[in-house]
Amino acid sequence: MLFDNIVAKKEWSVYELTSYLRKKVEMDVLLKNIYLKGEVIKPSLSGEHLYFELKDLEYDAKVKCVYFWFDRKVEVRHGAKVLIKGSVIFYEKEGIIEVKVSEITDIGLGELFVKLKQLEERLRQEGLFDQKHKKEIPRYPKKIGIVTSKNGAAVRDILNTIYSKFENIEVYIFNCSVQGQNAPYEICEGIDYFNTILPVEVIIVGRGGGAFEDLMAFNDEMVVRKIFESKIPVISAVGHERDYVLTDFVADLRAITPTNAGEIVVGFQNKAMEKLDEYQQRMKKSILKKIESSAENLKLKVYRLYQNSPSNKVTKFAQDVNLLSGKLTFLLSKKLHNVSSTLRVLEKRLSDLNPYVRFTNAKNHYEILQKRLNAAFESFWKTKEFELQLKLEKLIALNPLNILKRGYSVTIHNSKVITSVKQINVGDEIVTHIADGIIKSRVFWIQEGVDE
Repeated sequence: MLFDNIVAKKEWSVYELTSYLRKKVEMDVLLKNIYLKGEVIKPSLSGEHLYFELKDLEYDAKVKCVYFWFDRKVEVRHGAKVLIKGSVIFYEKEGIIEVKVSEITDIGLGELFVKLKQLEERLRQEGLFDQKHKKEIPRYPKKIGIVTSKNGAAVRDILNTIYSKFENIEVYIFNCSVQGQNAPYEICEGIDYFNTILPVEVIIVGRGGGAFEDLMAFNDEMVVRKIFESKIPVISAVGHERDYVLTDFVADLRAITPTNAGEIVVGFQNKAMEKLDEYQQRMKKSILKKIESSAENLKLKVYRLYQNSPSNKVTKFAQDVNLLSGKLTFLLSKKLHNVSSTLRVLEKRLSDLNPYVRFTNAKNHYEILQKRLNAAFESFWKTKEFELQLKLEKLIALNPLNILKRGYSVTIHNSKVITSVKQINVGDEIVTHIADGIIKSRVFWIQEGVDE
């Protein structure tokens, strides 16, 4: 008792506990390289690693397994019965035990899988899956029944799909378990409910995805036979596209997902609405095209009516008259201008040929010439008078008498003016002319050169 009290008072932290368990597992040699047999559940690959659970169906026990660097060429299917070799490890952080696999050997199909295949084959032999038993899914259902869990995601997916397209469809839900021991009975009860108490036009039976064993209610023989006996068409909508259950084979139609089941039941109506929308758009385009064509024709006819109306013709004729009148006025003006120009030329010519005019012109010309002659004579006279005055002044300047009056004289010998002493000799008589008379003298002395 004392020892128990001491141990009970110790307070463990989570880390202390997980560390202790990890050490215990690592130290236990019996947990090294063990061989373990079971059925593969939920295998999944992540890179080169394979994760799965190994289940013991007899005791409903399972353990997580991991196979690092798994050879991807080896196929490990869900439900396969295998023998693995590995060591038990304990993860402190997650607080879980896992088997680290080093070898894996397929020892055949799992027992559950085998039983399921045997049931499938038996039911197929009975003809439950035959196509001839399939009932046609109503194209435009107004009342739909759903057998599933009201808390599952499947029912929300179905309702969202239906009501996103049509709000006037009546949908009834029969709430039931979709996994566990009671699930087959409750699913059958739902199918009976819609066949007897609340008849609908189509029934959807299904649930969302899950593990292989989670879907087993839809592999139950009782559920399969109940769907087969249903007078109302049934759509099986279980799990995902990769999941196959026996209700998929016996149902009148298989939906790959619950959402797909909703799409199916309103598919025809949706297509019909799309078709109606298409027809409406085409009719609208056709009507608009017709209206536009009629409008164009009306415009054309209005234009033609306007073109052919009397008032328009009168207006057009008036415009033509105005145009022609303008042209006529222009041509007349041009013609009058030309005639006027010609008349002025002729008048000028006639005027030029008039004797009086010609006499007047000649007279004017004579007067002009006379004026020019007088002016020229006067100019010539003045020029000559000026020249005469210049020559007179020059002649006056050169008059010897005027020179003699300034004291100069001219000596002449033998009627020649003596300009050099060499022209005379001593004894010659010379005559000297001065301003007021003549002096006769004889030469007594001659000297060349001039003393200044």
